[in-house]
Amino acid sequence: MFGLLNKRSVLLLLLFTPTLSDAKIYQYKDDSGRNVYVDRLSKVPAEYRDQLDARDETKDRLSSQALQQLSKERDIKNLQLKITTERSRIKEAMKKWVTPFTFHSNRIQLPIKFVYGARSVILNLVMDTGASFTVVHKSAIGSLGAQLIDAGAARVADGGIVQTQRVNFDRVDIGPYQIPHVSAAVIDYQGNSGGSHGLLGMDFLYNAQYELDRENQQIIWAPVKYQKLQGDLLELDKLEERLLNETAASE
Repeated sequence: MFGLLNKRSVLLLLLFTPTLSDAKIYQYKDDSGRNVYVDRLSKVPAEYRDQLDARDETKDRLSSQALQQLSKERDIKNLQLKITTERSRIKEAMKKWVTPFTFHSNRIQLPIKFVYGARSVILNLVMDTGASFTVVHKSAIGSLGAQLIDAGAARVADGGIVQTQRVNFDRVDIGPYQIPHVSAAVIDYQGNSGGSHGLLGMDFLYNAQYELDRENQQIIWAPVKYQKLQGDLLELDKLEERLLNETAASE
């Protein structure tokens, strides 16, 4: 993992640093009297250009001080670029394991994608650990043109009996999970649903690993994997801080 970069990694970067043969080197002294070497005129501050000592030289004629400084500058830039790229990759990976939820009437509602043939619909389902299977409202999946199968009567939470049907979805997407061939119950719900389109039951929740982040109103799936990514991100931050400190100390 990139988060474990160390001195060996920096040495590898040195091996792949472009050579400085046939370079034009510009030398000037800054306000502290330090000799500074750069390989481009644009890198020389305007106030120092009147003291420039520019020369065309091959690599074996360049001073060791100039070579060391230029090589180090390129190493630092390469490493900073790698850190930035890896940080972006990790953050994108972390997004995959997070699903925002809404909180309505003391119930958590999740956006879930249901796919049937070439059509799909996103429904808000209430997480319900008391429901043994997932239920969707008939009106919510009407646009899919799904074939419904009579499934008899079922008892609901308030003790009532409702007639149910079943639908076999080609796929259901919940957070990072894509679950093929999902069978769900369908009811013709007529009451006030509070914006929900059904229940996400224990047929999914029993096997899922997740944590509720109530402060940010999101669910973290596979929290162990998510925490590993957080650790990798922290290692990158430490590496970048170390790099900045070493750069500042050498100036």
